[in-house]
Amino acid sequence: MPPTPGGAARRASEARGATVTERRPASRSRPLSWRPAALTSVLTAGLAALLAATAAPALAHEAEGLTEANAWSTWPLSWDIVVPSALLAAVYAAGMLRRGTSREPAPGWRHGAFFAGLAAVFLALQSPIDPIAERLFLVHQIQHLALRMIGPMLIALAWPQGILIAGLPGVLRRFVLAPVIANGAVRGLFGALSHPVAATALFIAALYLWEVPAYHNAALRSAGLHYTMHATMLAAGLIFWWRIFDHRPAPQGLRYGVRVMMLVLVILSNIALGAYTSLKSAVLYDAYDEAGRLFGFTPLADEQFGGMIIWIPSSMMCVLAALAVIHMWGRHESREDVRQTARPSAAAAARPTTGAAMIARQRARNRTLALSFAVFAAAVFVAVVFVGVADHLSHEATMSPGPSGSQVGHLSPTP
Repeated sequence: MPPTPGGAARRASEARGATVTERRPASRSRPLSWRPAALTSVLTAGLAALLAATAAPALAHEAEGLTEANAWSTWPLSWDIVVPSALLAAVYAAGMLRRGTSREPAPGWRHGAFFAGLAAVFLALQSPIDPIAERLFLVHQIQHLALRMIGPMLIALAWPQGILIAGLPGVLRRFVLAPVIANGAVRGLFGALSHPVAATALFIAALYLWEVPAYHNAALRSAGLHYTMHATMLAAGLIFWWRIFDHRPAPQGLRYGVRVMMLVLVILSNIALGAYTSLKSAVLYDAYDEAGRLFGFTPLADEQFGGMIIWIPSSMMCVLAALAVIHMWGRHESREDVRQTARPSAAAAARPTTGAAMIARQRARNRTLALSFAVFAAAVFVAVVFVGVADHLSHEATMSPGPSGSQVGHLSPTP
């Protein structure tokens, strides 16, 4: 039977439809190479905005009537942070349900890490930690540890971008999230901030800048400055830890050696600042004394214990992160070995087949890694010695006799 004109038109239409259907997946898959980074910038901005909504009012009022009797029962709960936190948890839970039936659902530890990180940020702002931090430098450093390290580290370790996208309503994904992710300015800004040098510098600066006594005391006296302190710490932490725990190997992600070096620099910065604050002999942050320090801490002891928080727990968190990165590095190399072995090529044939040959091939890389750890240990020793010498010289200068023969220092006058 000869083809009819209507049948030819119908077949042509079906062919065009098939062509369009075949092209759609390719058009949707193109942005996947940069979508995690863009979503992380949205997540960073969202958590910083969540902090901004309630930090300033809590700082301005909660610490005023605080006493040792009611300190640990004061929960400055505020709807403008409770509601956004609950919504963020609900979006993630919805994404878990939608992605739970996929071929490769996310492991349970990732869900636990996300909710634990969100809880760390929430408790740092809405638990008794927040008002007590206005009266004790020690507790303030614990709050900063949760906002800058623990919370962002756990959230980044969970790698929640895909689940959060799946949990959003379709309307928000199409008309809000997609335009933001596709915006060239947003991608360029986050690309600049997430460069390893910039991310590390911002992460260290977010601590060092606000530990300058003039800025720290001013932040305690100003609700707006205190909000800025916490917001910058949270944002810098989210960017830094996302780069550290990026699941993608190079070139999409950072080389694992670069991640380890970023952590080494942060550890050294923590040791230097923490050791100085712990070993100093003068009170630096007198704004805490305006309302009185709680629980019988003397000003100097309070600040020395706070320096220990900067020095030891913060550094240990980075050591654990470095071990996790080294584990990721080893798993990546194991996968590459399996892939290269399964691929019939000259490169695969040249790979070592005995233990001795494998050790010989890795000797140069292992030597470099060992040298890096040796340099790190030596740098830690030099940093501690330098801080000790600097503190000793500072103490000698403050205790030197004045013009009338009396000692000049920050000693409290005797009654």
